[in-house]
Amino acid sequence: MKNNLPMTSRTIIRDTLARRETTRIPMTDMCYWPETVKRWEQEGLPPGTDLYDHFGLDRIFLYYPDLSPRLAPVVIEENDETAVVTDEWGRTVKKWKKQTATPVNLGYGVRDVSAVKAYMSRYDALDNEMADERQLEVYRKSVARGDFTAIDPVEPAWFIIEYLLGFEEGLPALITDPEEVSWAMRKLMNYSLKHIRWLIEVKGIRFDALYFSADLCYKNGMLMSPKVYRELVMPIHQEYKRFCDEHEMFFMLHCDGDVREFIPLVIESGFVAIEPLEARAGNDIRELKPLYGDRITLFGNINADVVANGTKEQIREEVVSKINLAKQGGGYMYHIDHSVPPTVSLENYSFLIKTIKEVMNIPAWSDLHGRLPK
Repeated sequence: MKNNLPMTSRTIIRDTLARRETTRIPMTDMCYWPETVKRWEQEGLPPGTDLYDHFGLDRIFLYYPDLSPRLAPVVIEENDETAVVTDEWGRTVKKWKKQTATPVNLGYGVRDVSAVKAYMSRYDALDNEMADERQLEVYRKSVARGDFTAIDPVEPAWFIIEYLLGFEEGLPALITDPEEVSWAMRKLMNYSLKHIRWLIEVKGIRFDALYFSADLCYKNGMLMSPKVYRELVMPIHQEYKRFCDEHEMFFMLHCDGDVREFIPLVIESGFVAIEPLEARAGNDIRELKPLYGDRITLFGNINADVVANGTKEQIREEVVSKINLAKQGGGYMYHIDHSVPPTVSLENYSFLIKTIKEVMNIPAWSDLHGRLPK
């Protein structure tokens, strides 16, 4: 790696994704649980601390466009702890008011495939030229600071199983009703790309990447067979890839679960990076880098369970054994293997970041844009 002046987050991440030579690997954690921050404040972190400045991490800004059919939310029932609502997608969702937890989907946009076309027809009447000005204000500040920016639209296959039909109806429908499912995914794609094109060409918003968040795998592997993915989903992903190439955007994927069987298909679809490579699901950067590291940027895989429960020696071994291998030849970015949970102490997380920087020969006063905690 060459030595030069400090680089912005945008520059170091873009160069890494483009396989250009860099002074260091990018370092970021994109999500800290509110309970994590609260714990750290109890352990001595000054309230209101900017974690990225404090730890000297890179920033990635994600813009979330509203691609729902914009149904009017309705509160069905609520108490001090929870609320059951129908949301803008038509799902019935149970949410927690006082803690961070994944909402429970009790119902979905439609009951079965026969109602899909009526549901999707709502998109024909929607105004496609609406932007979230509050998000755009943050976007502009991020650009001025030198952050890497991305748009995170709803990925079409995830739309089918998380919003429209649910897992129990949606996954079988990929096999029993492929034409209807494919039609719905393409309709969402066309609506989505039209909106993103408007943001770029009319609003003048230039994103560095299109970043799908789609958990198409679980702890035992892919949610669908490689054959189904290749026939129904890959062509859609490849159209998004063509759009990204047209607008000079990187094409990135967040996918939880065991992605080992999925990665070759992800590469074939045109994604340039995959994250977070959950260690607890069996992914190991030490195995994945030799297999795929010359074709896709691997992003993550530092085991949150080790950081939460391990000794300093175990945390150091996790970092040194993985990052020393993963950084060879470029194409690796640091990220914990999920969001940072409240099981991780401030002391252990501080030691984690310090150790990563030692592996990269970054001095205590970071050459990123922040400082290491004492």
